[in-house]
Amino acid sequence: MAAGGPRGYGPDMAQTSDVAVSEVRVTSTSGGVIVRGEPDLDAVISTGRSAAVDGSTVTIDARSAKAEVRVPEGMNLVIGTSSGRVEVRGSVGTVAVVTTSGKVSVDEAMAVDIRTRSGKVDVDAVAGECRIIGGSGRVTVGRCGPAHVTTNSGRITLRDVNGAVRAHCASGRIDITMATASDVDAETVSGRISIAMPAGTKVCVDTPASAAVAANGECDCVVTARSGSGRVVVG
Repeated sequence: MAAGGPRGYGPDMAQTSDVAVSEVRVTSTSGGVIVRGEPDLDAVISTGRSAAVDGSTVTIDARSAKAEVRVPEGMNLVIGTSSGRVEVRGSVGTVAVVTTSGKVSVDEAMAVDIRTRSGKVDVDAVAGECRIIGGSGRVTVGRCGPAHVTTNSGRITLRDVNGAVRAHCASGRIDITMATASDVDAETVSGRISIAMPAGTKVCVDTPASAAVAANGECDCVVTARSGSGRVVVG
């Protein structure tokens, strides 16, 4: 990689700027977006789409067509679509996605902020904070730091969580597996809530069926769980 970071390039890898690029923005009205973070890549490459450079930001407007973009590993991304699938492959930096409808999938990122009205969300691994606000559609996160996930309808599954969790759902089951002893706030109007803590964790549990009390009056963390119609299991 060139000194000072990756440079901005057009669809044919023609250099458009000598300024180091730290963020790539991709917009599309009705086409899908695929962004690949690749090791040893020293360019932002947009297949068939020109890239505009403003300071350290590269902006790619695909309009109604599908956008395919290759970026260096660790690149920060901002993606906006009206409708169409969004795929972020490989390892990237922070990821912000706003979409009206369409599935969103992220392989590996430093942090994610995903907002969608309709569509399934799949995130494999996030080193830092994971924030997802969805309308309808299942949300699944394989590994993350602190998590804040809200949906109107659709199951929420969070695995291997390292940090505090807030998971709220109007209609749908919530399953959370904690990697560390951290506070959890989970609520659903309709659906079961299941929260698994690391072995040996002393948990203060606050549910409609229990008081917030742990062994010897000591707590490693506090779990608050509410379900309007569904079983709550903490263990």
